[in-house]
Parts: sequence; C-alpha cells; structure tokens
Amino acid sequence: MSDFTQVFRDDFNGSSIDRGIWKAQYAGEYGNGMFRWDPSQLEVGDGKLTIVTEKDGGSWVTGGLSTIPEGQTYGSYEFRARVDAGQGTASAFLLWPSDNKWTDEVDIIETHKPQRESFAFTNHGSPNVTQDVGVDVSQWHDYRLDWTPGSLKLFVDGEQKGHITTDVPSQEMSFGVQGHVLASHESWFGGAPDGSTPSRVETEVDWVKVSAWTPGQGDQDSAQPATAAPAELPAEQAVAAAPSAVVAETSSDPWAQFMVDGQIDWAAAAAHVTANYEATGQWFI
Repeated sequence: MSDFTQVFRDDFNGSSIDRGIWKAQYAGEYGNGMFRWDPSQLEVGDGKLTIVTEKDGGSWVTGGLSTIPEGQTYGSYEFRARVDAGQGTASAFLLWPSDNKWTDEVDIIETHKPQRESFAFTNHGSPNVTQDVGVDVSQWHDYRLDWTPGSLKLFVDGEQKGHITTDVPSQEMSFGVQGHVLASHESWFGGAPDGSTPSRVETEVDWVKVSAWTPGQGDQDSAQPATAAPAELPAEQAVAAAPSAVVAETSSDPWAQFMVDGQIDWAAAAAHVTANYEATGQWFI
C-alpha cells in the first residue's frame, strides 16, 4: 500500500484544454513589462499540451494554466515534459496557494538557464532554498514531486534529485504550468531575449498526474529512487564530490543566487526583489 491516491490524470488526448481540471488560464500583462499571458497560447493536440512563447510585435506573449481554485494540502505531482532552449525565456511547473494569494510557492521546475542544461528546484520559504538540478530540460523526462509534512522530494526519471525540508508549505496548494519572458535586469535568468532567441519557444507536456497524500491507504506504488538522494552539500563540495552531481547548488541563504566572485551583486538583487513585487505585490527575495 502506498501513501498516495490518484486525484486526476490528464493525457491531453483531446483538442482543447479540459476545463474540469484546468480551471484557471492566465491572461494579462506581467509586471516586468516584457510579455503578456493569453489563453490562445495554450495548444492541445497530438497527445500533448504545448505552451507557446512567441514574439508579438515589439513584445512577447505566452500562456499558463492552473488547477486554481482546486488544490490540496500534500500530495504527489507527476508529469512528463520538455522545454525548448531560448535566451530570455523560461517555464515554470509550480505549486501556488489555492486562494491565489502569494504566501507560499514551490517551483518544481524553473528553467533559469537559456540552454536548459539544468533547472532550479525552489521552495520560497523563510529562507528561500534553491537547488540547481543538472538535468537537460530540453529533452523529455518524467518528473515527480512528493510533498509531505516537512518534506519536498524531487525525482527525475525515477531517481531522486533533490530534497528540501526548510519551511515546507502546509496550506492548500494548486498545480500550474506557465511560460515567462525575462527583462534585462533579471540576471539570475540570464537577462532578456536577444538575437539568438527563437521567435517561437515551446513548453511541451505529455501528461500530468496529481495524487493526494493518503498515508498507508494509497492506490498506487510510490516509486523508490534509483540511487540515494544527493547530500545537501555546499555547491563547491557537491561539484568536487561528483562532477556530474545532480545537485550542483544547494543553499538556504537567499543572497547566494546573487553572489559574484564572493560579493553580492546588489543591482541584480534589487532588480529581482522589484520584479517579485511587481508580479505579486509582495516584497521578497
């Protein structure tokens, strides 16, 4: 008997979004001034969901969707996906409060590298904890997040790749997927699109399965990691221990992401905090 019971699975076998599952579709301008969300950027066909990020005149447009206001406290979130490379573009697979008020956020995948050679696994707690996971997101992979009291465990293709235990959310959360376009000041993501950025960047999702946490009463197996989870080491120790280490960066210091040659890049930090405020109305790192 497992600890998880399936709530829904969407294989995107139709020709349109299943609004019984995906009750929210993003629309409107984003706070950094670089793009807007529009439901027309969500395409379903050939057994997959495609979120299209593309140029629209002098700006950009992308899409996003979520199970808001439906959600749960604790559970397992599985999906098979890939994201095109593209300077200045990003995608996020995340948990967001079901009441749509920013108090917690778990970024299961946040593609902060233009070439997608790794991704950020982040819990926006107090403090923030981010783990850089060395998986090529431009290729198809199966992802799973197991969220239980005090624990966020991330698996890729059945192998545990990350584990966060700091200030784990304990409120009802919803699952979503969204595209994003960066401004020049968002240096943590590598800045804005440039001449190398394709005019169309796709985030493809083959399927999504969400399960509730039902300890000892589940209806499915909870797969075990293929190898032991990486230790929570400082970045330099993790890389030294294994050049191809899964977790290349683990930090509970919210300023770590802005360190350059041992010094904080205050301009980048200020821009990041400002962008967060513009997007959510909350000041946070």
